[in-house]
This record gives sequence, structure tokens and C-alpha cells, in this order.
Amino acid sequence: MALRTAGSVLVVFLWSVTVVLGQDGWSVTYTTQSICTLRGSTVDLFCSYTYPRGYTVTTTFWFTKKYDVENYVSLLDDPDYKGRVTYRSNKKNGHTLKITDLRESDSATYMFRFITDQTRGKYFGSPGVTLSVTDLQVKVTTTWWSTTLTCSTTCTLTGNPTYTWYRNSKIVQEDSSPSYTVQFKTEDSFYCAVKGINSPAVSFEGHSYFHVTYTQQRICTLKGTSVDISCSYTYPSGHTVSETNWYTNGKLEEASQILSPGYGRRVEYLGNMQSDSILRITDLREEDSAEYKFRFRTDQTTWEPTFPGTTLTVTGSQVEVTPKWSSEYKTLSCSTTCTLTDNPIYIWYKNGQHLDESTSPQYKDPVSSNYEDSYSCTVKGHEDLHSPAVCVQGQSCNRVTYTKRRICVLKGSTVDISCTYVGYYYATSSFWFRSDKSTPEDLTTDPGYAGRVEYTGTYRGPFTLRITDLREEDSAEYRFTFKANNIEWGHSFPGTTLSVTGLQVKVTPAAEGQKTLTCITTCTLTDNPTYIWYKNGQQLDEPTSQQHSSNMLVVWDSTVDIYSCAVEGHEALHSPVVCFQVEVTPKHYSKYKTLTCSTTCILTGNPTYTWYKNGQIETVKTSTYSVYPDAVDSYSCAVKGHEDLHSPAVCVQGQSCNRVNYNKMRTCVLKGSTVDISCTVGYYYITSTFWFRSDKSTPEDLTRDPGYAGRVKYTGTYEGPFTLRITDLREEDSAEYRFTFKTDNFDWGHSFPGTTLSVTGLQVKVTPAAEGQKTLTCITTCTLTDNPTYIWYKNGQNVQGRL
Repeated sequence: MALRTAGSVLVVFLWSVTVVLGQDGWSVTYTTQSICTLRGSTVDLFCSYTYPRGYTVTTTFWFTKKYDVENYVSLLDDPDYKGRVTYRSNKKNGHTLKITDLRESDSATYMFRFITDQTRGKYFGSPGVTLSVTDLQVKVTTTWWSTTLTCSTTCTLTGNPTYTWYRNSKIVQEDSSPSYTVQFKTEDSFYCAVKGINSPAVSFEGHSYFHVTYTQQRICTLKGTSVDISCSYTYPSGHTVSETNWYTNGKLEEASQILSPGYGRRVEYLGNMQSDSILRITDLREEDSAEYKFRFRTDQTTWEPTFPGTTLTVTGSQVEVTPKWSSEYKTLSCSTTCTLTDNPIYIWYKNGQHLDESTSPQYKDPVSSNYEDSYSCTVKGHEDLHSPAVCVQGQSCNRVTYTKRRICVLKGSTVDISCTYVGYYYATSSFWFRSDKSTPEDLTTDPGYAGRVEYTGTYRGPFTLRITDLREEDSAEYRFTFKANNIEWGHSFPGTTLSVTGLQVKVTPAAEGQKTLTCITTCTLTDNPTYIWYKNGQQLDEPTSQQHSSNMLVVWDSTVDIYSCAVEGHEALHSPVVCFQVEVTPKHYSKYKTLTCSTTCILTGNPTYTWYKNGQIETVKTSTYSVYPDAVDSYSCAVKGHEDLHSPAVCVQGQSCNRVNYNKMRTCVLKGSTVDISCTVGYYYITSTFWFRSDKSTPEDLTRDPGYAGRVKYTGTYEGPFTLRITDLREEDSAEYRFTFKTDNFDWGHSFPGTTLSVTGLQVKVTPAAEGQKTLTCITTCTLTDNPTYIWYKNGQNVQGRL
């Protein structure tokens, strides 16, 4: 009987035997002489040691190799064990070696060595512990009446394990015996497992079978990062895969699908979906820790796997200080709840300053027990996910803890970035700075932030950086630093990364005759915002057939309806309106019409256009197209490479799109000056228009408002912008202004956000500078529009200088 195998596996075991070795008060006691365990598992080796009075132990380590008679290689320094080894000690001279992700090459004899403060005070325990690492394999023995399968290893596994046998991924036997007797069927596959860890599967030569092979059975990664969980799968010939899913939490019928609200927009499926699949999860959280399984359906059956999938553990990092009791020197370890995958490089910080990099999670040297010093660690490539800074001794050391590592907010809004500072001494000065500057520069003196930055905070409370009127160029990492009597907090300690984004509406095909609109940002907005949708300027309170407050909306194709989105609490910062359409000119009757593929932004990269007439591709490849206006023909356009994002088909005669586009979302001007607020309108044959303040209970034409008497003027026509001019501005004119219009059969909605006007005066702010000096700042309650030039006067005389 010929068989074939597929897959890879791993497992963990425990042991217990005691061996005591030593002489003249020197000894090492191991809890076992030999261990047999599986490749990919984790193993702990234990020992305790003794030595005569009058000696102090300075160094402890485990080894398998030595350079020469006197010099041994600690496993922490052995490149073959890079990132896979940790040491742990206790008060009673106990010591533990943990090795993760075991390999067959790890099979060796492990010994413990310790060194004291005296020249001849060195000792190691021989013969040590012999570790054997093996795989699970299925051996097949056939007689004329039956076939026996044996779960085989190259050594006898420690701990008398239970063997579990699977037939087509369903459990058929659990027993202390490694053997299972069976009669093969054509498409059956078999494999064994110990404590949930599988052997490769076996089946008849030449026959495919139902099976899933996970690339990794365990993954450990940091909170806030991304992970790819992958598998390959097989099925009998003649089957066609119709559905694939990743899921968690128990049995398939009770499973929590990964595309559930708890995962939001953090999940993506990759792979060819015919023989391999990848589950990608971004912005990982500790609650994402779970066992992830894969299932698939074919056109003939549903395949339900019962064997273990990939166990994901999401962890933060902490600095572990040992020993806990008072000691002249301390050992530091970058501790996680699991051993990080892929052998990371660890970075260490002391008092906020970059200190060292190492492949070991343990800091290279013992550190002095100083009440002032704090330490933090991180993984290279994920510096923003560093551990909290911890004290080596006591709880009063100098340290900075940021409230959030990452923040994503809307352009034009306000953000608070905060941290707490605890110090051995009171801080004498402090400031915030951008990490991308060559030298740290106090943000309050940076011209790019003039009038937009404010510091608040006290020694015990949080220190807060507030930035108003956010711009995309404000996206950066912000750090806090301080000085005390004899310390300056380091400038290399990662702070809070701010991302500033606008809103855009993305359009993708849905069911026939429908589109899916997605309110997208360049980063995931902080604090799970509620989204608001607008149709033709009117807020949709309860979208039909969609989840209310979602960032997605399914709509019917239309050439006259337009949509935009906003975030609750920031309605004035709505996205540009979306109206994917073919623009037809001239508007009046003409022998020929010019069609323009119109978008709400200028496409970069000189795209090539594809035109469709009645659904058929035409030869024209430019954004404009001249046609004969036949009333029965419809036209649509797209950009080559993105044909699925084509515009709705439009008639050549008699169709248009209602829309209002404001030239500015916000404007800040001086009290007593004049302002023009303008918009463009995408419809013709307008019967009436007016401007109004959004804070009125009902829209009221400003020309009839007594508060604006003699100060308001409307200008504009259908061809040009509609403009609201307000003269002799007052602070009470600060408000949001909106435009509305009517046609014969259309009334533009009144809830569509417009332009927010802020009216401010000028003030001179005086702050201390160097000894005997003052700093004067020309401040406003908002950032003046159009980057004005400031003029300074001294005793009524114009002086040179700008702020």
C-alpha cells in the first residue's frame, strides 16, 4: 500500500527526575537527566545550585558549547538560539532555561554554570540534561486483513502522552497507545496528534483528500502591529471551492466569523482562494488573542475541520527587573506574555535616551540600582510600541508615559496629545517637539504652528499639547521632554504619532444597479466615530438597508443624486461631494455634444480613459468625447485599470447632477474687515437662492436678518460662483453659513454643512524670554486665512519684524 504525507507539526511536554552533582559545597541539581519533546514546542530546564559561604555569585548561564577549556558560550550569545532563549532565577538559587520554537538541531546536552566574585570560584554541573527533539510521523503496517497506523517518534516522548487520531479531520480515537487500526477508503486521510499538535496527513498515493495545513501553529506578536495567518488546503478532484472563511471560538456552528463588527475594518482575506488563504489582521489588540481556524465549502459538501488551527497571542511588552528585593545590581528583561515570533531585535532606553540594541530580550549587563533611573524596551521596527518606562529601584524615578501611542484625527479639527511625567526631582522646564526635526524645537516657537498650539498641565497631572485647525502637514510623531536639577529627559524616546486625514467617498460596484459608498480616511480614526451621510445635501437619518452610522452605504445608481459623508461632532469637516458622472456640454440643444469624464479631483499620472456606449467599449481614450445627441444612447466612462469604478451611464440630452461645492470649509478673518464666502452649484434653471446661518432654528435669508442690515450682499450666477459678502464684521458674526437653492422640482437640503466663519481681534501676548527680555506674540482666537504678514509698531512707529 503506497501512501503520501503532507504538513508540519509541533508539541510541548514536561518531565521529572532528580540528579544531584557536586563536591565540597559546590553542586548543581537538575530535575531530570533526559527529555524527549517535539519540534516547534517550548521546553523548560530546571536546576538549583549551591556554593560555600564567603562567595557571591556574579554570573549564571546555560551552555552546550565552549570556546576553550575555560570559556563557555552562554546560550543567550549563541546565534543558533537567537531570540529563542530566556533565563529566570529565584531567591533560592533556582534557575530556569526556557527554549522556544525547538528545532532538531537543538538536540544536545545542556549544562548550567555559575561564576563568583573570586578567581577560582567557578563551577558547572555535569553531565547536564540531554534534550532530544523529534517530529511526529505516521508509520503504516499492512496485513491482508487490516492496516495499522503508528504515531512514531525517534525517541520516547516524555510524560506518557495521549495520542489522538483523525480521519478526514474528525477524531476517531484518543488513547495512550500510539497505534490505530483502520481500513482505508479512497478519499480518506489520516494523521495523529499529541496535545493538539498534528503529524503530517497520509492517504492513498495518487488520491487527493480534504485537509488544511496551517503555516504556523502558534504566533506571538505585539499589540498594535499586523499579522498574517495563512494555510494551504486540498480537496478531492471534481470538487469546486465555493466559499472560504476564517473563524474563532469553538465549534463551526457556534463560530464567531472574523468579518464581525469586533474586527471592524482591520481584517482582509488574501491568497488565491483555491488552494491557499491568508487572514491579515491590522492594529492588533490583546482581545484578538485566540485560535484561528479555516474552513471551506465546495459545490458538493461543507468541510468542517476539528483539529487545531493557528493560535495567535497578542502581547504588550514590559521591563522585568530582577531580583525584586534590594540589590546593588539588577537584571533587566524585555518581558512579553509569549515568545515573539521571527527573532526580533530589542532596543533599550535609559531615561528616554537610546541605549542599546540586542537579539536577546535580556539587557546585556546588570544595571546599578539607582532611584532616579528608568528603563524601557521595544522591538526594532515597532519603536512606537515601546514598553512603559519602569524604575530600577522604588517608584520615584524619572519617566514619561504617553496616554496614546497613535492618534488619527480629521483635518481642520483639534487634537489633545498628552503624557504623564513622574520624576525624582521637580521639572524646571518642559516642551513638546516634532521627532522629525534635526534638533528638538519647542512647538510654541515654530512658525508653522503660530497661534495653533497650547500647553497645559502640572507636575502630577497630565501634560497636554493642544493643536487646533489641524493640517495634513501636522502629521508627525510628537515627543515631550523636560529638565530637572540634574537630568534632561532623552529626545529619542518614542512619543505619540499623529496622523491628520481628510474624508473621501470611495465608490465600488455592488449588486446589479447599485454602488457601495465608503467613507474612507488615510488612517483609522481614533475613538470609533459615528459617520453621517448626506444625499443631495440632506442628512440621511436612517439609511435604508444599511447599518445606521456605518462608514458604508449602498445606493442605487443615479445621475442626479450626490452623496458626501462626515463624522459626528465634526459635521463642518465633511468630505467633498461625490458625483461620478459624464458631463455633457453644451447644456442647450446642439447637433453635437462633448462628453467629459468628470471627477471631484484631478487624477494624477496622465490616466488613459475608457468610454462605453450602451455598455460597449468605444475606441476613444481621452477624457473628452464628441457624439451625436441621439436620445436613445447612453454613455459611461472609466479610467483604464479601474474599469470597475466606471461612472453611471447618462443620457446625452436632459440629465445633470445637483450639487453645491464650497470654496472653503473654514475661514478666519479680522473684526471690522470684509469677507467673501462662495460656492458653486451644479444645476441650471434655478428659481431661487439664499444664504443662511446654520444655528437658526429655521433657515432665514440673511438679507432679511436685522442683525446683518446693510452689511450683506449676494452676487453670482449659474455660470459663476455664488458669493455671500459680509462687511464691517463683528465677533457675533462667527457662525456656519450655508447656501440653498430651488428649481422647478428640487429643493437643496438645508443640513449639508457649509463654510464656518470665525471673526477675531488682535492681541499682543507677553511671555518671559531670556533674562531681561520678553517675547511678544500677535495672537488671534483662530488662525488667520491666507498666511498674512504681520506688522509691528513701537511707540506708534512701524518696525521691521514678523512672527
